[in-house]
Amino acid sequence: MEIDLPLAEELTAVFARASRMLLTEETVAHALQLITDAAVAAIPGAVGAGVSLMKATGQRLTAASSGGEVVSRADALQFELGEGPCLTAWATGEPVLVSDASTDPRWPAWSAAVAPMGIGSVASSPLLTGSAAVGAVKVYAGESDRFDDHTARLLALFAQQAALFVVHAQAREAAAVLSQQLQHALFQRDTISVAKGMLMARDKTGEDDAFRALIAMSRRSGETLHETAAALVRFSASSGT
Repeated sequence: MEIDLPLAEELTAVFARASRMLLTEETVAHALQLITDAAVAAIPGAVGAGVSLMKATGQRLTAASSGGEVVSRADALQFELGEGPCLTAWATGEPVLVSDASTDPRWPAWSAAVAPMGIGSVASSPLLTGSAAVGAVKVYAGESDRFDDHTARLLALFAQQAALFVVHAQAREAAAVLSQQLQHALFQRDTISVAKGMLMARDKTGEDDAFRALIAMSRRSGETLHETAAALVRFSASSGT
């Protein structure tokens, strides 16, 4: 992929700055915003840019945008109508170029909706994580025929960087969920251990017998083992025993 040296240096600086933001715990949203700002500055003719994320569940959102309300509205229309270059790039995993957004026959409803908005050209590139696409990055121009294959190659660089941040965000989210689940499991285990110890002290019995007694109490009450243990601990605390 051939890029003029000054532009390559600009892109390197942008991506390095984004990496520093991540390392200093700046939000992924801010990093994506930086990427959309840089795309507008680096791609000739671009007046706006955005990063949209899509999930298999159907949830769709614009995570970052530059260029004002026109970008957000053009993206929102794609989500509302279920068609458009951004959704096509995500669904196919391939870049999409639009010479004239108001007359493109591939998305008639969307093209008609954006015709009064002054959008001429659009380029969109998928955010690829392996073989799957999790969204797309796109740029808008006010004039028709502003973007070409060179634009698509440049935009692919921004898409690659944005995809890294999205993957990082997903990994952090998954780790947080796992951490919460582990904490909850440990809390449940500790509560059961406390209740079991109380039964051992009360009944002067061993650990296995106390555990069986707790299971029997759970079956009689129709509650889970943890709920039964928690109730026993609360009762003991309230009665002072």
